[in-house]
Amino acid sequence: MAQHFEDISIDDILSVAEREHEAHSRFVQVLCINGEEGIDLVYSYQKTADQGYVVHNYRVHGVKPETHIPSVTKFYLVAFPFENEAHDLFGVQVDDIAIDFKGGFYKVAMDKPMTVISPAQKAAREKAAKLAAAKAAKAAKAAQEAASKTEAAAGEGAQAAPAIDWGAERAKVEAKCANLDADKAAKIMAAFEAKMKKAQAEAAKAADVKPAVDWGAERTKVEAKCANLPEDKAAKVMAAFEAKVRAAQGDASAKGGE
Repeated sequence: MAQHFEDISIDDILSVAEREHEAHSRFVQVLCINGEEGIDLVYSYQKTADQGYVVHNYRVHGVKPETHIPSVTKFYLVAFPFENEAHDLFGVQVDDIAIDFKGGFYKVAMDKPMTVISPAQKAAREKAAKLAAAKAAKAAKAAQEAASKTEAAAGEGAQAAPAIDWGAERAKVEAKCANLDADKAAKIMAAFEAKMKKAQAEAAKAADVKPAVDWGAERTKVEAKCANLPEDKAAKVMAAFEAKVRAAQGDASAKGGE
């Protein structure tokens, strides 16, 4: 039996369910996976016999505890056990379930039991978070120093405007986006990145120098790209990126010492 996988956003859940319902597909399941960045949801639908019983799996990545998702029971009533299970065992907030047990579908000894991780997993995640924070801080510091040099060159002979701390500005925007849905947060972050690049390009143009590369932002993009890759391939991509960063920083240091 053939299977296909496709990544979708939370905003696509209902439109996909409606499309599959109109195509007379059979609802199979909603699968929950406790991932590194939240709960991953997989909605599975099976095509009809004339379409070879192909199963289409639609994946929603990184659903946070505070994020609300729509119920598909308006199209597939049989989905209600899966959505109640997602709520009781994984803490997923599902709105408008046709038959909603309000947290009483399962009798459990603790809240969200399927999100419990081992001490080793917890330690690994905390270590990864600390390393990511340290890298981001280092990248932000480098970006600030580069921006300061660029703006100082642009203002030579006149009083230079204070350098913008883009690392701090990014942290503020990310904090603002923390409680927003994924699509809206992505749009706000994209607008911020565009604003930052424009400002740095303008400063560089005035100083007739190349704008400093925001390696923190570049690393975030690469890590996001690696999230859906096999572990060995992701490791190679990250290693190539780190080598690129070291080479670029080495070139910058050499030019600065000339």
